[in-house]
Amino acid sequence: MALYLTNDDVRMLITTEECVGVMEDLFLQEARGLVDNMPRQRIRFEKAGANLMGGTVLGSNAYGVRHSNITLLYDTTTGKLDAAIAPNELAWIRTGAATGLAVKYMSKPDASVVGLIGAGHQAITQLEGVCAVRNVKQVKVYSRTEETRRAFAAEMRERLGVEVVPVDSSTAAVKGSDVVVTMTSSREPVFDGNDLGPGTMVAAAGVNSFTKREIDETTIQRAAIIAIDNIEQAKTECGELMWAAERGRFAWRRAVPLSDVVAGRVPGYPSSDAITLFESQGIGIEDIAASKYILEKARKAGVGVELPF
Repeated sequence: MALYLTNDDVRMLITTEECVGVMEDLFLQEARGLVDNMPRQRIRFEKAGANLMGGTVLGSNAYGVRHSNITLLYDTTTGKLDAAIAPNELAWIRTGAATGLAVKYMSKPDASVVGLIGAGHQAITQLEGVCAVRNVKQVKVYSRTEETRRAFAAEMRERLGVEVVPVDSSTAAVKGSDVVVTMTSSREPVFDGNDLGPGTMVAAAGVNSFTKREIDETTIQRAAIIAIDNIEQAKTECGELMWAAERGRFAWRRAVPLSDVVAGRVPGYPSSDAITLFESQGIGIEDIAASKYILEKARKAGVGVELPF
């Protein structure tokens, strides 16, 4: 019988660090041709709306569809419904894990200083993902509200056991950092690409709309490698790349799939002074792979509620 898993169940069953491994396996499967991503569809009603995304991960025998309020997971060997999973915590965790995976392959092995722009709830797993793959010694966090960044820094010091300091500008967060992560809803770039030092890896994880941009054209043009979790989806959602492409400052042929970087087909960190950029859109196959992993753990642990069908 199918299981129903709540957001609380999900939080109990998987950590961001665990999920980095799940994402790594997923993108290796993609490199072998074993996945099919369903790009996000935004459905508008008269007074409301919904999102729909999903895909197939054959190596995990999983197919699923994530609606705004539920993820439905099916077994590809039987075609039967395996689980109904609340999506919010899972999306939060796998988004941070995807960034962690990109940092693992696209940053300096000795990267230890992180600049984080954005101090909301979503930024928590972003930082957890980076700390899961690098020996982080210091995090500099900036957000527009001083109280918010101070509270976030205190929480993450306790949570991760690393030095997290609030700074009063995005410039201070970026300069001297080995890894820069953006997790905002900004409509305009949140830092000046000229402030990036040689060898910096940038992870843009906050926006997936043509009307929003976290990264400026300078960063895009300086990047030696631009990796995307799904290029097809990025062509309709990645505001900064769409914006730059329309102005002739970026050509989509420059972009490479994250799966190619993970599989070793593209040197994610080509030289000690190369700037690299990861554009995270948040894609359906990430939800499905993580859902399957969680379901297997839930069955072993006896977690969840059996559905009558």
